Amino acid sequence: MPSSSTPGSTPQRQPVHSDADFNHPSHPFALVINIPLVKMTPSNGSTELWLGTHAPFLLPSSPSTTTSSSSSSSVIIPSGIASQETLHGDRASGRIKPHLLSLRRAVRPPSQPTIEKGSIVIRDLRLWHAGMPNTSPDVRVMLAMIHFAGWYRNPMRLQFAEDVRPLLLEEAEDELKTPVDWTTREEALRTYLGRGFGNSYDFDQEK
Repeated sequence: MPSSSTPGSTPQRQPVHSDADFNHPSHPFALVINIPLVKMTPSNGSTELWLGTHAPFLLPSSPSTTTSSSSSSSVIIPSGIASQETLHGDRASGRIKPHLLSLRRAVRPPSQPTIEKGSIVIRDLRLWHAGMPNTSPDVRVMLAMIHFAGWYRNPMRLQFAEDVRPLLLEEAEDELKTPVDWTTREEALRTYLGRGFGNSYDFDQEK
């Protein structure tokens, strides 16, 4: 469990980052689904969200006065890895460049919403965001899932015990494909803490 959401540890925040810290399409290809199992508030570390940063955005034009005329200039703020400081797999990979944060903050500052228990939060994988410190005495618990488009070659696979196969597959098999390797309950419990996180995977697409 990350320290940003765990009481009793030194409160700290993540750097603002994008989970899409690899070359990726310029249009939607993956959605993150978050389900809070307790009410999430700024006090217990609800996620900071930078709305509108899943795609390049244009800063408003500002007048630039010269000795002979007035003109306007505008700046396109990039998205994707062009906006990031670090490479996929690095510590704090996907971290957004500080000067881009300043430019975006002047147009639309981030928000840290209050979200009721059991809500469903859907965000584009490319969106800038940051885990925030939990300054409350209680643990903040949240489920997180990534849903990739069917055409996107996602190398990540889950590992579940055979006894949950009916629960996962019978309800939504026609509409939602689950990339899973089935194993025994004993094996799943023995190995789940050693499985890789997102930065363990290479998302480079086949040519």
